[in-house]
Amino acid sequence: MSSSISPRVDRPRKARGFLRAAASLIAAGALALTACAGNSAAPAATGGGEGGGEELQKMVVVTFLPLESFTFTPEMYAYAGGYFEKHGLDVQLQPVQGTAAAIQTLLGGATPITRASTVDVFPGMEQGQPIVSIGTMAHKSNLRVVSTEDKPVENVDDMVGETIGMGSIGGTSEKMLNLALDAGDVARDEVTRQAVPVTGATYELVKQGQLAGYIVSLDTSIALGAQNDDAVITDAGLADAPDIQTWITTQSNLEDPEKLDQIERFLAAIKEATQAVIDDSENDFANVLKTLRDSGDFEFPALEDDSIATQALEVYTTQTWVDPDGELGLLENDLDGWVEAYEIYEKSGLVEGGKDPLEWITNDYLP
Repeated sequence: MSSSISPRVDRPRKARGFLRAAASLIAAGALALTACAGNSAAPAATGGGEGGGEELQKMVVVTFLPLESFTFTPEMYAYAGGYFEKHGLDVQLQPVQGTAAAIQTLLGGATPITRASTVDVFPGMEQGQPIVSIGTMAHKSNLRVVSTEDKPVENVDDMVGETIGMGSIGGTSEKMLNLALDAGDVARDEVTRQAVPVTGATYELVKQGQLAGYIVSLDTSIALGAQNDDAVITDAGLADAPDIQTWITTQSNLEDPEKLDQIERFLAAIKEATQAVIDDSENDFANVLKTLRDSGDFEFPALEDDSIATQALEVYTTQTWVDPDGELGLLENDLDGWVEAYEIYEKSGLVEGGKDPLEWITNDYLP
């Protein structure tokens, strides 16, 4: 797909009833599928391209947070740009409350595929959960620490004796902080953690000295930097700790021909959409942003700000979705990096260790 053409933005818009609120979970984390069915997400149109003109296959895919961040650009663009339809799928993207909920929804059979961080999936894999990594969406973390010029937090040494804010205690941000502290030989108890809203308003607590800094997403960090001349934005060592965001499914799904077909179509659409976003960098992502905005399905502040959106997508397309060494294709798993991450997690006590992590990963189902 040419980067000079905005794909599918002029296709007929039918009622899509996109769900933006996080769904409540039932019975071991499974989604209330009757509620999902009552809110059709994609138009019941005939798929083109690889879809071969057949009736679109309905598919519910959960995301671990609301679709209000460029983190989910591959899913959002595949949806709004018609790539799911092209590959014969009628996909409903359904947010749930956090990675644990997404994994439980997968295990409960309400979704055939989702994505999650290795810091969240390795413990379950090690304990015998039938989860299999079938592709890599992000090769590194994009978490950032926001502090001030008066007292910048640029590495873990700057956190000693200080209080660091984060969205929740015990979540991915704290796990990445712990890994960074371990890597920097800083004792974990030297840093106090405090749950705070990861919004611009919390920056006032930093300016007042109540926090040394707080951990935010890439989108939020770019916005904060633009709004506050005295803000210091760094990864503070968090990006050095291994954090692979992986597409996961279950072994039973891979053994089910119908679900496997859906999974392979889904990955093909995600790969094609991601490549189209990368190719649109020469246009400052104008086509991508127009498609997402015109769809009417996604609304969040960063999407409406050209500068923030362009900066965020530049990071994702050059540092996140692509292999930093340039040796792997899009979505291809880095098997050596997978093993290295497990070994580092073992040293940090995140997992018990002693297992073969290569038993939980495969590249066999990539397009």
